[in-house]
Amino acid sequence: MSIDELKRLIESVKRNLAQGRYQNESTIREAVVLPILDRLGWDIIDPAVVRREHPIGSRKVDYCLFVHQSTPDVLVEVKAVGSIAGGDRQLFEYAFHEGVPMALLTDGREWSFYLPAGQGSYDDRRIYKLDLLERTTEECCSALTRYLAFERVKRKDALKDARADYETAVRGRTAVDTLVAAWSKLVEEPDGLMIDLLLEKTQALCGYAPTREQVETFLATLTPLASDAVRSATVRARPRQESPPVILPSTVGEISSRLHQPTAVEGRSRLGRGVQVVLEGQSRDAKDAITGLIQIIKHLASKDPTFLERLEVGARGRSRNHVARSRAAVYPQRPDLADKAIEILPGWFVDTNISNREKLQIVAQACEVAGLRPGRDIALLVDSSG
Repeated sequence: MSIDELKRLIESVKRNLAQGRYQNESTIREAVVLPILDRLGWDIIDPAVVRREHPIGSRKVDYCLFVHQSTPDVLVEVKAVGSIAGGDRQLFEYAFHEGVPMALLTDGREWSFYLPAGQGSYDDRRIYKLDLLERTTEECCSALTRYLAFERVKRKDALKDARADYETAVRGRTAVDTLVAAWSKLVEEPDGLMIDLLLEKTQALCGYAPTREQVETFLATLTPLASDAVRSATVRARPRQESPPVILPSTVGEISSRLHQPTAVEGRSRLGRGVQVVLEGQSRDAKDAITGLIQIIKHLASKDPTFLERLEVGARGRSRNHVARSRAAVYPQRPDLADKAIEILPGWFVDTNISNREKLQIVAQACEVAGLRPGRDIALLVDSSG
């Protein structure tokens, strides 16, 4: 096989494709596919190596490539330029019938390599898609050599690489699909650090910071990304990649109106004004949710001298400690926010720069530490008229 000869051939094919000189399927077979196979080391004159119109069941495949002479090593199905759609189904019927490890579908311009034994849709089992007019000559030669060179097929290097590429693609699809779930989780249950970053960026842009509840509400408006849409934007052996589409949550007006409404937390409750605290059957008012949270913590600490120590461990966030023995310990990574922590009991500080969701999570954790039932023994409630 001569790389220089292959390069010259690819350049010629690219020019003819650009000029629309290949008029039908027969021309593609004789003027494109066979010459490329020849440059890749296949003996196109020997019918035992390159079999034309090879019968498979009641149908015929354009080319079967044989190295070991028992079963085909590669099936090649050829279509006219621009007529490749749907050809993968026909190709897979051939491949399954013969148990062929590698399959190629091409219209002269597009070259799609498949691993028929893979899982999923036809597209999932495509290990590589090459567009001669979109790739450089060097890239075209590299891809064709990797999967189709006679010596590499003979040594099974081509099949080994194809399987490795398939496994990489499977892992990539799994990771991308999981990104969708991860994004949904982040939106549904935003981490404190995410809220902090959005708060800071908003303030840096306009000089004013929204409340944490407004940030949480905004995150809740973000449209979950569709798995198929995300996967289509990932690298799937395409010649050129575009940035994934930005999926906007909704209209600006709709988001704005929602941000100016009270934040709904746990059904009909609203943690804002008119907060009530339930402490083991007794209700009392609190001016706001953070005051109510502090009342709960103080109440439970008064009953158990070890409560705060245990809550300190259970209520830790990813980037901060919601309950700690010093202001600096509350914000170990953000000393500039230390003044947001207030001392509720001698030597114990509580994080006040938290969202409604985080307040409720701390209440739930406090109940677990104290062996009480959240929402019944201990609760933060809001008067619906507040």
